[in-house]
Amino acid sequence: MSRKENMSRTRFTQAFDLHNMVPGPASNAVPQVIYKSEDGIMLCYGTTAVNAAPLTTAGLYAPGCLYIKALTAGSSILYLNTGTKASPSWTDQK
Repeated sequence: MSRKENMSRTRFTQAFDLHNMVPGPASNAVPQVIYKSEDGIMLCYGTTAVNAAPLTTAGLYAPGCLYIKALTAGSSILYLNTGTKASPSWTDQK
């Protein structure tokens, strides 16, 4: 989208844009990546235990990566990679 097109949007078209957004895939055993940088995955979610593959795979998850373990409604757990990219170590953030 060019700068000119972006500037032509108004607060009146924002509801249309939000209405037409496509939701992300549901949580499953394969972590779904929300944000990835050159340093590795920074934000993801899924149902996998943090001590199991692929969350223990070296070279994927950047230090400081946030993982949201989706459980039943209202009981999801947020984990932070306090390790390195080579050796992820997940700590729950209560």
